[in-house]
Amino acid sequence: MSIIKVAFFGSKNESKDFDPARDIQPLTGRVILITGAAGDLGRQTAIDLARHGRPAQIVIADLPRDAAGVEAALSAIRTALPPDTASTVRLDFLPIDLSSFASIRSAASAFLSLSSNRLDILILNAGIMPVSHGVTSDGYEKVFGVNYLGHALLTRLLLPTLQSTTSMNQDVRIVIVASEGHAMAPKGGIVFDTLKTEAKKLNHFRRYGQSKVALIAFAKELAQRYPDIKTAAIHPGRISTGLSTELVQKSWIIRLTGPISRFVVTTVELGARNQVWAATSADVVSGRYYVPVGVVDEKTVVERDQGLAGRLWEWTEGELKGVDKI
Repeated sequence: MSIIKVAFFGSKNESKDFDPARDIQPLTGRVILITGAAGDLGRQTAIDLARHGRPAQIVIADLPRDAAGVEAALSAIRTALPPDTASTVRLDFLPIDLSSFASIRSAASAFLSLSSNRLDILILNAGIMPVSHGVTSDGYEKVFGVNYLGHALLTRLLLPTLQSTTSMNQDVRIVIVASEGHAMAPKGGIVFDTLKTEAKKLNHFRRYGQSKVALIAFAKELAQRYPDIKTAAIHPGRISTGLSTELVQKSWIIRLTGPISRFVVTTVELGARNQVWAATSADVVSGRYYVPVGVVDEKTVVERDQGLAGRLWEWTEGELKGVDKI
């Protein structure tokens, strides 16, 4: 039932009067890192923050590509900006494969060189939803490995930089792109004994939902353990992106929603607003999970099971021991 509910009645971005052009305050001097920012949602987030906030630097972290591919990713953002903004906001590309601990560690080290050891806003935006089963190069269920564990490692590697940045800017943030797809997770939210397997007994909806539960739990635990950093998880709304396009080709449930999709799917421009809001608004409360735009949602397994976030944190610490420091 939860799968049908999410597929047919996905959220739209209508809840709060948030206008990036009006509401984003200057981000002068700030350094922003966005994973998955060569894709639709991440790219629009970078455009909105650059156009209206004018930070010092935005780092686009995405899958490795050749020089032409890097330039295409940066140009897609640069050409969407007014000329005066494009010339003042530094854009850099950071190659990262979130399915590989080695790639994540290399990317974190490279970021510190790119950013002069400053990071004001970290946006964990990248994500996958493959139908096929598999594991990452380090042996983790691939959806969980990319969507959650890869981001958890990147965050842990960059936490010292985020913390040191609070001495220059008291409004340092982590924005975690989760999803209302958390409702599709298996009973209990996370089946820990599947995480180092292909999770053959869980279909793609369950595996995706499990990874999104983990991201919501991660935000909650980060907020408790690092109160000097404002952390929020968000759902961007049901939008049409490359991720959902792939799913349409392979999932009969999603194809079934085609006739009504225009009533529940919103644009990428609107879809980016919740994470842009979370990255900039003074109204954000650390540790909460927000649906569009800026509305707290407490109907998650993370709220029903108050111990889940702590159990996930302990599991994560064990798995990342020895690789979570540069």
